[in-house]
Amino acid sequence: MELRAWAIHILSADRLEDKLLTPEILTDDQPGSAILWQEPTRPPGMHFQRHSRHEKLPPLHEHVDPDKRAICLHRFAGHELLAVEIMAFALLAFPDAPKHFRRGVANTLREEQGHVRLYLQRLEPMGLHLEDLPHYRHFWAYTPFMNSPLRYVSVMSLTFENANLDFAPIYGSSFAQHGDAESATLMQQILKDEIRHVSFGWQWLRRIREPEQTLWSAWTDNLPPRMSPSRAKSNKTFFEEHRRLAGIPDDWIHQLKHS
Repeated sequence: MELRAWAIHILSADRLEDKLLTPEILTDDQPGSAILWQEPTRPPGMHFQRHSRHEKLPPLHEHVDPDKRAICLHRFAGHELLAVEIMAFALLAFPDAPKHFRRGVANTLREEQGHVRLYLQRLEPMGLHLEDLPHYRHFWAYTPFMNSPLRYVSVMSLTFENANLDFAPIYGSSFAQHGDAESATLMQQILKDEIRHVSFGWQWLRRIREPEQTLWSAWTDNLPPRMSPSRAKSNKTFFEEHRRLAGIPDDWIHQLKHS
């Protein structure tokens, strides 16, 4: 299946199983012209709703309640589904990007589909399904700004996925402390994969930035006007080692830590 056809299939799907379709063989012989997809089609019960300030994630001290943990996992599953759709958006938006870049996006998309499946498997015995709680536009709202591969990796890989290098272990540790070993193990897998995804973004930031730009300015100059570098981390616990594992140097990590 061509990457272009796969991306269109994902973004136009109104069934979850179609959004999670993972062809055994993917080709990129006919990338076509650029398509800037406006809004993904969503399955029933998963359409974007307006987010309220009152609908925050349950705080860590409430994780003793399995229903609260399930709410967290549902929100994370929604984020992963958004990631699937945003990566499909990138495949359509950047047909002229280097083949290795497009292949890397496709490989990451596959893993994000796998993350959705893992969350679904964990949520089922907890009595919660993906359509049971609201879904929000969140990260998709930034797709109009992602008009180049450099902006894509700056926003998606090095901001949203970078933040998961903190949030995945924070929530995993909390789940473990409250006796939920299965959810904790799931978050460990998410962290392992996100380190690789951040590494992908870092490698491409280095390759496609302007030669006169520092690595820090290449990133911050390609963030949306109202997006602070602090979006790429937790404001509670900062895991330097996870960034090092992604290949990020200490000086960049230091700047992020103190941003």
